[in-house]
Amino acid sequence: MSSLDRYLAEFAEHGLQDGDEQRFRTVWERLESAYFARVALATEPWGEWRDRFRAGAQETARLVEDFPQAARFLIVDAIAAGDLARERHRLLVSRLVALIDTARAELAEPEKVPESTAGWIVAMFFDRIYRRCTSNLPPDLPSQVPELMFLAISAYFGTEAGLEELIRGA
Repeated sequence: MSSLDRYLAEFAEHGLQDGDEQRFRTVWERLESAYFARVALATEPWGEWRDRFRAGAQETARLVEDFPQAARFLIVDAIAAGDLARERHRLLVSRLVALIDTARAELAEPEKVPESTAGWIVAMFFDRIYRRCTSNLPPDLPSQVPELMFLAISAYFGTEAGLEELIRGA
């Protein structure tokens, strides 16, 4: 077991311990950087937002399944671990919201989509990840991506575009 795995297991069991703030920051930054690097790599070949979003959603789902301890650390355990962890979590959410909201640049009338849309999409994904990490019951996260794509694409590009994503994933 690596030192990262040991820390994640320890954190899951005991939360953020007094005097362990720097270790927490180091692990958080390492995991967050690795996540964004993987998503950037997955989305880089794609030009349109929908394709980038699909690639990012699929990569996120794979990462949650392949690295459940890390996903649990970032999405579940941090929520209950005090101000430092909640602040890091909030910043992660902000980065994701900003990435998702780039969809508005592809819209003819971006002002018709509420600014809160990206936050709603992130919350929807986090809810599914939270449930997966806390129960590990079916369905797995990758099988939920088509439904999540339908909801996210519909929110920005309309129901017809969302249905295309749902059919595509079937």
